[in-house]
This record gives sequence, C-alpha cells and structure tokens, in this order.
Amino acid sequence: MLLLAFMRSACADMVFDGRLSKGDFSRYWVVEADGYAPVGVLAPFGIPGRIEKQLDPAGSGQSVMLATRFLGDLRTNGGFRSEVSAPKDPMGSERWYSWGYYLPAKWNDVHDGNIIAQVHDTPDKGESDLRRPTLAVAVKDDKVSLINAFDYDRITSPSGITPVAHVDYEVRELASWTLATDRWVHLDLHVKWAGDNTGFLEFWKDGVLLYQERNHINTFNDEGGLWFKSGIYGTPSVEWPHMSVYSTGVKIGDGKETFQTMSLSAVPEPNVYFMMITGLMGISFACQIRRFRFSGKNSRQG
Repeated sequence: MLLLAFMRSACADMVFDGRLSKGDFSRYWVVEADGYAPVGVLAPFGIPGRIEKQLDPAGSGQSVMLATRFLGDLRTNGGFRSEVSAPKDPMGSERWYSWGYYLPAKWNDVHDGNIIAQVHDTPDKGESDLRRPTLAVAVKDDKVSLINAFDYDRITSPSGITPVAHVDYEVRELASWTLATDRWVHLDLHVKWAGDNTGFLEFWKDGVLLYQERNHINTFNDEGGLWFKSGIYGTPSVEWPHMSVYSTGVKIGDGKETFQTMSLSAVPEPNVYFMMITGLMGISFACQIRRFRFSGKNSRQG
C-alpha cells in the first residue's frame, strides 16, 4: 500500500511550470505589453521594461517576474496590460493553479482598480469577446478580491455587442482579503472548469481555505478552453503613471495533484515511500552493527 501511494504521487502530471525560478518566458504561450504580443518562444527574456525576470524583492535569491505598466503604453489585445499567458486548458478539465504575488508599498495609496491575475476563456464563433474574465484577482483601494463571471448560454451576446453583467451573464465575489504590501501572498486554485453545474472550485490564500463549492457553474459555456494570465491589467492614470507587480509565475497541475504537492505556501510532507526506505535502511544498518559486534566478541572468546 505504501508503494502504491508513492506510485500514485509519482504519476501526478505537472501540466505547466511557469515559475521564473525554473526557467525563462519561452515556456509561456504569449507575452503581452505595450502593443506587443509575441509568443513566448520568441520572447524568452520578456519585453524590456515591461515584462522582466528579476531577483525576489524579499531577498530569497530566487528569480521572479516583474510586470510593469506605464502611462502612455499602447493597448495590447484591447487593453492596457503587461501580462504573460500560460497554455490553454480544455473546458471540463480539472486543474490546480498555484502562484504568488508581491505588491510594492506604493499600492497602499493606489485607488484605481487593477487585475493582477486572471483566467480567460475563448468565446465561441459569433460570440462577443467584450466581457469580463472568467476569474480575476482584482485590487482596489485596500482590498483584494477573487471575482468569478459565468453564463449558461452558448452565446452570451452576439459578436461586437458588449454583454451586460447580471443581465447577460452573472458576476460574483468568491473571496476577499485585506491588501498587504512588501510581502509574498501565495494563492492556490483547484477547479473543474464547467459551463454547467458539474463544476467545482476551491481557493486558498497563504494555505488557508477561503472558498469551496461543488456542483456549480464557474465559467462561460464555451468550447475553446481557458488560460491563466498573470501580471498587471488596468487603465493607467496621471496620478499613478506606472505600476508594478512581482509574480512567482504559475504552476499548473492536473487532477492527480494535491494541495500538498502544488502549493507554494505548503511545507512539503516527507514522502511516505522515502520514509519507509529510510527506515528500512536504518534497521539494516543497526543489524549490521550488532552482527559485527557479536562476531568480534566471539573471535576474542575463541
């Protein structure tokens, strides 16, 4: 049974590892900032001044992402953003998303709304893409919120027509917490994406479960899949001409993963199989010592 547990853990599939401590931006699907949107393999070093690999501001020595948006930046795919996008996940898939963000102290004085992570879906043919993201981590004033948007209908609104929240689709706040700056905040999302009531969603902040539901819709009823984005998205202002956010980069796992294997905030439990082998080795070593001592005693007696 212990070996079986080890084998199950070993079979868990890391769908995507976008942590900047493990590599560069070439693993990401798209890198977006200031009117540019190259695929990751063409922008392994990001976009200078907008998407960059930097050392952890908290002093760990690890590499992280620094995303910066400036007043005067060009729109990128319809909005003012400096973001990286992970590869798409299929509708109906079970996924774990684990990442961390770090907001500099100036965020304490910012009252503009900004999004620092989001999950987008792909509208169906003939459907408008002028709608909220499926999931967003939004910062406004001294509050950070997890916002969810969803719709049961196949076509939320026709192409080119902006749908209206609470009329054409639903929006809800799943969780919120007080803004904290100059420190890392770690988030974990476990979800089965569904455009009907077969979905589930669990969300943790710094290892504490903040939201949990089952048998509920959690995205738009689209077939094209969803993808995770991190960085900063929002309209810049004269008062705050540039804003920056640090991110670890995201880990994405499948349904075989667990909170313990995925979370960046969790202290990993010792592997059961490793503990068993270590114990057996210790017993074997003790037996060898006893055998050597017993053999030496008999030799002296002879």
